[in-house]
Amino acid sequence: MTCSTCEAIINDGDTKLTCTNKKCSKFTCNACINLMFEIMFGQPALNYPLLCGACQNSFDIIQVDQILVKQERYEQFIACVLPLFWSKDCLEENEKLAQCPFCPYIEIHTTDACPLYFLTCQHPSCGKRSCLICLHAIQDDNDESKHRSQCIEFHSYKEMIEKAIESGSQQHCPHCQLTGIKDDGCTHMICERCGLSWCYLCGMKEEDCLVDDDAEPSFSAHNQDWKQHEGRCPMSLISIHELDQRWPQDDQDCLEYFHRYRTLCQLYDVLKIIGEDKLDELNYTFGTIDASGYTIEDIKDYESRILIDYSHKDDN
Repeated sequence: MTCSTCEAIINDGDTKLTCTNKKCSKFTCNACINLMFEIMFGQPALNYPLLCGACQNSFDIIQVDQILVKQERYEQFIACVLPLFWSKDCLEENEKLAQCPFCPYIEIHTTDACPLYFLTCQHPSCGKRSCLICLHAIQDDNDESKHRSQCIEFHSYKEMIEKAIESGSQQHCPHCQLTGIKDDGCTHMICERCGLSWCYLCGMKEEDCLVDDDAEPSFSAHNQDWKQHEGRCPMSLISIHELDQRWPQDDQDCLEYFHRYRTLCQLYDVLKIIGEDKLDELNYTFGTIDASGYTIEDIKDYESRILIDYSHKDDN
């Protein structure tokens, strides 16, 4: 078996997490688990619960607890996530938690005040001043000045990457933006909130699926002869393999392939904005790309940003 994130070989008896989503059931290796732990401990509000890199389903908390106990990190975990559960009931809408990266100390800050980038821990056995963006200790005023200029810039870039990864693993209703989840059927979607019919593959509303001026817009027309018309979509994802053999033949694998395509396209848009050097530096500082299961080479690869390869359409 292999890790769904880094594709490393997982041997029998190795520490691993198994996705509980029956349509996925992919594995995550010990190295990737430890990386997720470090990211979670650093920013629990953004990275808890732990999610399967293949389908974004939450891992079974019992599996996670067992690994934490085995690594003797369970107390650290409780100190990390307990404030999250407490804050859901106790914090006002304009309040958020600021947690020391080096101990369980927590402060409550209002979000309508100036953004909080640095924290001086008041715990008697800690007392460290830290950057809340990169989670490193601040040594002196010069060091803080460096973090203020670099990390605040990185903060906006990091948010762009996180938004690209989150958006890439979802598809939203083009009318009300409710996240749509495709089942094992066709690519046609009906929004549970507003009732709009739309195509999961291209995001087009059925009312916009106009193929012929003499015919009403419809999904059937949108699906018809899709292999010969690049603007149309197939009724099912698994049929794409007939034209483009990069696509899997299993429906769940097709969904993962599609979400991977969307994510890489959106990450490439971020790359164009901030540049490769900044992306490398950002990944070195936060590990954001590594933790996502992609590489910078994946993002730069042109072929990975082609949804359907029509170059062999005349053969079909």
